[in-house]
Amino acid sequence: RAMATGAATVSTTTTTKKKKATSSGRRRNDDEEEEDSSEVGSDDDGVWAPIDDDEEVTAPGVLESSAEQPEKKQRRGYDQNEDFDRRDERKTSHLLPPRHDRDTKPIDATTEFHGASLDYQGRTWTESMPAGHKRRVDDDHECFLPKKCTFEFQKGGKGLQTVKFFPKTGHLMLSASFDGTCKMWDFYGDRSLKRTYHGHSAAVRDATFDSRGATFASAGFDRFVRVWDTETGTCTRTLTPNRKMCYCVDFYPRDDKILLAGASDNRIYQWDLRAASSGGGGDAPVQEYNHHLKAVNSVTFVDDDRRFVSTADDKKIFIWEYGIPVPTKYISEPHMASVPVVELHPSTNFFCGQSLDNQIVTYQARDKMKQLRKKNFKGHVNLGYACGITFSPGRQGKFLASGDAEGRLVIWDFKSQRLLRKLKAHDNGPCADVIWHPVDPSALVTCGWDGHIKLWE
Repeated sequence: RAMATGAATVSTTTTTKKKKATSSGRRRNDDEEEEDSSEVGSDDDGVWAPIDDDEEVTAPGVLESSAEQPEKKQRRGYDQNEDFDRRDERKTSHLLPPRHDRDTKPIDATTEFHGASLDYQGRTWTESMPAGHKRRVDDDHECFLPKKCTFEFQKGGKGLQTVKFFPKTGHLMLSASFDGTCKMWDFYGDRSLKRTYHGHSAAVRDATFDSRGATFASAGFDRFVRVWDTETGTCTRTLTPNRKMCYCVDFYPRDDKILLAGASDNRIYQWDLRAASSGGGGDAPVQEYNHHLKAVNSVTFVDDDRRFVSTADDKKIFIWEYGIPVPTKYISEPHMASVPVVELHPSTNFFCGQSLDNQIVTYQARDKMKQLRKKNFKGHVNLGYACGITFSPGRQGKFLASGDAEGRLVIWDFKSQRLLRKLKAHDNGPCADVIWHPVDPSALVTCGWDGHIKLWE
């Protein structure tokens, strides 16, 4: 046992000495390598050398000169209007055009005139009419049904949403197109294009004249409402009601300086165009009518312009006293559908609405404003489209005409509700709008999404 213990002690001592010799040899080798490296160059000059405080280091791909560096985009602060717009349209943003932000501005309004500004008598192009032209319609004159298309004002191009005749005379015609322009056409002369108004960066949804025809307003999908001078083409006012989309515009018949517009935020806005420009706060509405639950589609004045009718996507019809922001009558029934278009009968005793259940409904325009349930017009397809409707001129209003989702022109007898005629008017889309000439008893104009404007006689 003593011999084994002694042998183990000797072996342990020998192993310890070998380890010490090995570690000392490694230290010696490291020292020699450091000496060799110091002869070639020290680590202070290598790739991994420490950074000198006095030396400027430029990262790869960064410009050396600070003057040449582009300015960093500053983070934009919180904007309450943008936040409210996102909140209000969080459920309907997929149905609306892009929202405005703090930098959104309307495009520059321009105009282009085609032809001579004065005729041989020195009259402006908005006043000149052929000799012997009637300025008003006789109440007892007879109207005739149109049979065929006799002329096309526009052939192709972008689609159209609405057409309007010059008030009382109808010697000019206004059209609103999907290319963001409004165009004025000569109806009695050579039927050529007179003036083009460029003022919207998106499609024009609605356009309307005032009672004299001196100005007109247009509402586009760029969320701006423009007020134009008909003769010169000057844009006199640009409006946007809380950055919302306007689906309809209409002037107050008793005052051409009052403009109403139905918007996507369920409100009807009223402006006084006599107010100062945007610098003085004149672009702010002077009145708001807020009782609808969805976007407002139409505004129509009735009862000798003392009241007006509004319709919306909430399937309700409200009757308002002008200037009072509280409706005097609610019309809402479980069977009702949305009514995007309303037209007043020439006798001013009735108004008809384009109901989206493939029929046209009729209401009294005076007194109780109740529905005439037996006076419905059927036989066309309008589901999903706000097709225009119109009456033949004269107080009798003998015929009712409407567009169709399949591009047809449909005409009824207003008294008997009998379907009289169906004409294929437009291809590749609906017949968007129909309007009867205010003087010529047998002239009717249609427009459609195929880009055509047709005259039917």
